[in-house]
Amino acid sequence: QILAGLAVVQSDPERIAGKVWSRAAFPDHPYGRPAEGTESGVAAVTTDDLRGFVERRLGRDHLIISVAGDITADELAPLLDSTFGSLPEHAAPFHLPKAQVAGGGVIVIAEDIPQSTVRFGENGIKRDDPDYFAARLLNYTLGGGGFNSRLTEEVREKRGLAYSVYSYLQTMARGGLVSGGVGTDNTRVAESLDLIRGEWRRMAENGVSADELRDSKTYLTGAFPLRLTSTGRIADMLTTLQYLDLGIDYLDRREELIHSVTLDDTRRVAGRLLHADDLLVVVVGKPEGVTATRTAPQLDN
Repeated sequence: QILAGLAVVQSDPERIAGKVWSRAAFPDHPYGRPAEGTESGVAAVTTDDLRGFVERRLGRDHLIISVAGDITADELAPLLDSTFGSLPEHAAPFHLPKAQVAGGGVIVIAEDIPQSTVRFGENGIKRDDPDYFAARLLNYTLGGGGFNSRLTEEVREKRGLAYSVYSYLQTMARGGLVSGGVGTDNTRVAESLDLIRGEWRRMAENGVSADELRDSKTYLTGAFPLRLTSTGRIADMLTTLQYLDLGIDYLDRREELIHSVTLDDTRRVAGRLLHADDLLVVVVGKPEGVTATRTAPQLDN
C-alpha cells in the first residue's frame, strides 16, 4: 500500500518541489529525507527490521498518551497497562543533530507543464523560542492569513498571478522554517517571485501595522477554540502539550502570550527571521525568466 502511494505521488509537481526543497535544504540531515520513505527503502524493509525497531525504539519512558472522553482514570489505568505494559521500560534515544538550511538560491526542475509549482523558505524559529508568538502573528499578516495576507493581496488580488500563495511557520524538534509556496503560469513565475521577495523585505524592514497586529491577534485567539470541538481534537491537543512540553497550564496562558506581543516585538522578529536574499527557491515547471543558481540534489529512489 505504501509503495502504491509512493508511485502515485512521484509525478506530482507539489510533492517533487517539496522533496527537492527538503533535500537541498538539509542534504546531510534526516530532515532531508522524505518521511514516507522511498520505493527502494520501503521495499527493502523486512519483518525482522520492524521487530528490531519496536524492541529498540519503543519504550514506556518515551510514550505519550492522551485520552479524552467518558472514562475515568481508574477505568483507564488497567486498559493502558494491558496495552502498553509489555513495552520495555527504556527505549534507545534518537540522536538528531541541529538543522540549518544549507543556503539560499534557485533550483529549477524542468517539467513540460503549463504551470509552475514553487516552494520557498529559509531558517525559522523553534516552538520553544520566546519569539514564537510574535513570529506567528507576523506570518499571519505576511502569508498565513489567506485573503487577509499581504502575499495574497499583492500576488493574487491586485495582479491575478496565482490562485494560491502562502507562507507558514514549520517548527521541528531540531530547527524551524519560514516557508511558503505559489503556483502560477510559467510566464508569471519571475514576477511572482519578485513580489514575494519584495513583501519579504518590506515586512523585514517595517514589521506589521497596528491594524494588522490587532487582526492577527483576533484570529489566533478566536479560531483556537475550534481546535477543541471534539474528544479527538482534545486528545490531539493534550498530545501536543506533552510532546512540546508546553505545560498543563498552556491553554490558560496562550491568550495572554498572544496579547502581550507588541508592534516593536513583531518588527524585531521580522528583522530577525526574514531575509529575502537567503530564500531557497525550488521551481518545478518551465518558468520563463528564472535562472537556476543551484544544481538540483539527487533524490533517492
